[in-house]
Amino acid sequence: MTAGVVKSAQRVLEVLEHFAQTHMPASVAEISRRFGWPQSSTSVLLSSLEQLGYLSHDAETRSYRPTVRVMLLGAWLHDEIFGEGSLVSAMDGLRRSTGLTVLVGMRQGVQIRLVLVLRGLRPDAVPLASGFIAPACASAIGHMLLLGESDTELGRILRRSNAAVPDPAQRLALPDFLAELRRARSQGWSMRPAFGLPGRAVVATALPRMAGQPDLALGLGAPTAHVAAELPSLVAALRQACLGLAERRPVLAAHSAAGRRPARRRS
Repeated sequence: MTAGVVKSAQRVLEVLEHFAQTHMPASVAEISRRFGWPQSSTSVLLSSLEQLGYLSHDAETRSYRPTVRVMLLGAWLHDEIFGEGSLVSAMDGLRRSTGLTVLVGMRQGVQIRLVLVLRGLRPDAVPLASGFIAPACASAIGHMLLLGESDTELGRILRRSNAAVPDPAQRLALPDFLAELRRARSQGWSMRPAFGLPGRAVVATALPRMAGQPDLALGLGAPTAHVAAELPSLVAALRQACLGLAERRPVLAAHSAAGRRPARRRS
């Protein structure tokens, strides 16, 4: 322990540096042995980083690995030193071309978490920030991240999501929810009201897949009237951004609004 350093902060950085050195997933036991920490506190630390979206957990192997949210912490610095080419620079280009707030989200159970938000350039830009959480069933980004689930699993997810909504009027009906997802699957994008922001909407599509990473979705947020009026051009801008990323990054598979992976067998 370095004098004057907060222990919890040091441990978080040591965990992230461990992954940077090994390039391999790690279990609680492996991290505990590596640093000589108690397994109980190591488990709590890794679980907390997972809940915050910095680590993902594989239940089968009981191992953790960093998510793209860790990469995004320093992506802007990489661009500043080595030139453009990262996800952040691509999203900034999308923000400059549309003037709108750009959102990148990942799914965490029945919720989505925004791992990257670039505030729009317009005076009425959607006021969201990285780390924002919303129900996957009630968000455009969430819809794009649920397309691979069966109808049976979607029903379970919706029941869990509705149980957390205190106002019955705001709960979603299963037939309407499934119909929305079928439309999103066929057209390759979803548009929904921005969760918790009246008068705002988000249109979203799937980002190209990254090896070893959770699926991500890309969205544009704006006043509802603007999204409705400019919908075709906004969808085209989202698709163009995804294609540009796929072309620049060989590790990104062809997985976009124009060609998602097949859905799981439907129940």
